[in-house]
Amino acid sequence: TGWRAPPLHRNIHMGLAKVALANLYAPAPSTTRGESTSLSATPKGDFLVYGAGKLVVIRSVANPIQATLYAQHQSAVTAVAVSPNGEWIASGDERGTVRVWANQPEQTLKLETLAFGGKVLDIAWSGDGQRLCAVGEGQQMFGKVFTWDSGNTVGAIENHSKRIITCAFKPTRPFRIATGSDDLCINWYEGPPFKYNTTMREHTRYPNCVRFSPDGTQLVSVGSDMKIVTYDSVSGAKVADISCDDMHTGAIFSCAWSPDSKLLLTASADKSVKLWSMGLGQPQHTILVAERPEVGDMQVGCCWSGPTVCSLSLSGRLNLIDPTTGKIVCSLIGHIKGITALAVNKGAEGATFATASFDGSVGVWDANAGTCAMVGGKGHANGIVALAFLSNGILASAALDRTVRFVPTQTGLYNDAATVELDGSVCGMSAVGELLAVVSEKSVYVLSQGSLKAQAEVGFRASSVAFSPSGAEVAVGGQEGEVATFAFAGGKLAKQGSTKRHQGEVTAMAYSPSGSHLGSCDAARGVFAWELPAFAPVSTSWSAHKAKVTALAWSPSGQLLVTGSVDSSVVLWSLEQPDENVVVRLAHADGVTAVGFLGEDLVLSAGQDACVKTWSISK
Repeated sequence: TGWRAPPLHRNIHMGLAKVALANLYAPAPSTTRGESTSLSATPKGDFLVYGAGKLVVIRSVANPIQATLYAQHQSAVTAVAVSPNGEWIASGDERGTVRVWANQPEQTLKLETLAFGGKVLDIAWSGDGQRLCAVGEGQQMFGKVFTWDSGNTVGAIENHSKRIITCAFKPTRPFRIATGSDDLCINWYEGPPFKYNTTMREHTRYPNCVRFSPDGTQLVSVGSDMKIVTYDSVSGAKVADISCDDMHTGAIFSCAWSPDSKLLLTASADKSVKLWSMGLGQPQHTILVAERPEVGDMQVGCCWSGPTVCSLSLSGRLNLIDPTTGKIVCSLIGHIKGITALAVNKGAEGATFATASFDGSVGVWDANAGTCAMVGGKGHANGIVALAFLSNGILASAALDRTVRFVPTQTGLYNDAATVELDGSVCGMSAVGELLAVVSEKSVYVLSQGSLKAQAEVGFRASSVAFSPSGAEVAVGGQEGEVATFAFAGGKLAKQGSTKRHQGEVTAMAYSPSGSHLGSCDAARGVFAWELPAFAPVSTSWSAHKAKVTALAWSPSGQLLVTGSVDSSVVLWSLEQPDENVVVRLAHADGVTAVGFLGEDLVLSAGQDACVKTWSISK
């Protein structure tokens, strides 16, 4: 079904209104160059599980916007593993904490234990789901094996001199544990209780990943020396080095077995994924993830997900591959870093919006499908602070590098010829028609694609800007709470007046669609809707936020205003019932950075957690 624009206005009594999560556009997995990234899947292969900042993401393979977040870790999640029956998930973080919780909506916590005093790098379940092995960057120990429900130790992971970067649990009896370390050794443990048995030194560089085959007959190790080595699963004795003319040409970071134990998937820094027939010792398919590979196309993780396989690019892109054809079926894309800007394409036929993140990446989203296309070409040198769609569908981005760049939606690439350079770092941007109002700390500008139309000194340290729907007026907010208006006519900006209306820095401003009101918010938790031209506040008691307000946006009817804050909440305000509001607490971990409307009854929000969410408004 196609997207239809909702009615512009529907009476909603704010005291009875409900705001509920509609869709989640999940972040991409957190990655680190030169290291393997933990990636897991449910037994049926219908969901991928990975860490993204402090979150654990459970993401549908078939439907990108069907996702669930686990947000109980206090630091960055660095390892995940789904239990053999799919009912439990173990996740570890950079402080050494391992949490075992139910893969159910309630996410009931079964166990929380401090495995060791450092980053958890890998987690493995025993075949019966009764024990866990966690390894990483401990200070006095680098690994721990314990029961899944009580956390009682069932052996010792010893005899490594440096951090352990990978571990594997033999899925069948007799149980075995294999570990790989920065000391270049692969250690072998027998139990339970698990005790050190022997060491294999088959790699000349880091053994990045060890995995037992599902049938329990083989162990394989892959490393930065580009070697693939197989071992007997009971004794640990080396069986063979896989060698052929079509080996990886870069470090191998990860590997995963097919459910029938006949195929092996490997992911490498050479920007390729190989699917090996273990019986033949040859790759059946070599998959290049990009026609012109870049650094972000290094493959740092992989897993087998039901009928498909998944590889992870350094950029955070999840590549779903058909193992029978060796072709990429689709890619799941999202942001890795916190989102800094958001814009809704109001002129699009469907529901389309764009987001920018702290690392400078820009994505254009299909809200219905949940798919995202990252903007290509030469981007900004510094952080993007604002996005805006022009009426012709062109996306504009403004950044601290003193430039405004333009992206034709047909190409999805920056148009370098249209870039406008300014004499100050951009603080804010607002669009009307094919014009942009942009503000730096000292000046306000009006520009179009490729050309500067007008410029004027603000007279104070500016922080935000809004362009009236008529294009005849520009409002500028200041770092000391000032609000000034400028008339724009005849290619010139003329200051009309300035007054201090806020107790703190004016962080965001926007005119209502009709131009009858100006919304503004500040760092002192204040939110105002000013009735124009008198500049009379609709209410002086809009103070539902508990910290700095960072963003605001008007609904298409101009009757509702939404704000987001550092306090992680989203608040809905109404001009018709100014004394009422609806608060969504904990909308985004670590704060809300941008908000918008996709329709009168659908709010859009983004945050430091790299997530984008839509919220439905109902009575």
